[in-house]
Amino acid sequence: MYPENYKRFLRLIEELREFEGAIIVEGPRDEVALRNLGVRAEIIRLSRSPLAEIALIASKHGDVMILTDFDRKGEELAGKLLRYLSGYPCRVDSKTRKELKKILKKDVKGVEDLYSLYLSVSGPLSEGFQ
Repeated sequence: MYPENYKRFLRLIEELREFEGAIIVEGPRDEVALRNLGVRAEIIRLSRSPLAEIALIASKHGDVMILTDFDRKGEELAGKLLRYLSGYPCRVDSKTRKELKKILKKDVKGVEDLYSLYLSVSGPLSEGFQ
């Protein structure tokens, strides 16, 4: 990660912690990583049901964040979810995922890697970047 992105990454983690809607992730390891980061929001895993059903469940939370992985499959899932959710009266945050993907580039493959990256960025060796 480029040094100029450290502060933005830490701010995005803080935004995840403060988010009060539903966060859609791909699998259980993604959920574990977010919980380890201190995220308290409702987390809905895609591995449990069809996308249309996930969108319906998530839309009932009012605010929905799509946080699929940063690979091609994650992109496809995010696009499909966005289309499904557009039919519901909820606010959809796909910006956080895009921003994470942009600043992390090749540092992480997906959401499950965020916690380990956070530990390395927020540790004593990185204090000069904060």
